[in-house]
Amino acid sequence: MDEAVDPAESITRYLRNSTHLRVSLGRPHFSAYMPRAPDGDISVYRTSGMTPPDIAALGAKCVARPESPLKGHCNLGAFAYFSEGLDIESAPNRHERHANVRGWATDAKNRIIARKLADQAILTVY
Repeated sequence: MDEAVDPAESITRYLRNSTHLRVSLGRPHFSAYMPRAPDGDISVYRTSGMTPPDIAALGAKCVARPESPLKGHCNLGAFAYFSEGLDIESAPNRHERHANVRGWATDAKNRIIARKLADQAILTVY
């Protein structure tokens, strides 16, 4: 994969927590997009050109844990992240398609950005 993420790429966020699902709305909860406290990133995968079963298989292989199985995933175009001032940095240490979303603020603005992302994402429940 190219190092640089194209704005047209499909970006997948895998969900292990059922509170991250808003099944009735077909969208993830905004908390699915909140950055982790230790490093301020969120882990995503670059899934352009993959079929839905391939996306689910990638998550089962690279993200799911026996104590924390996947509940689903959500897809969003990279342009949505870029339009919020975020960056997607390739991080192929876990898998060649792995990346991190960076550039989050250190204040309450993260919640607003996470809500905007969640409102645009397409949810797939397993």
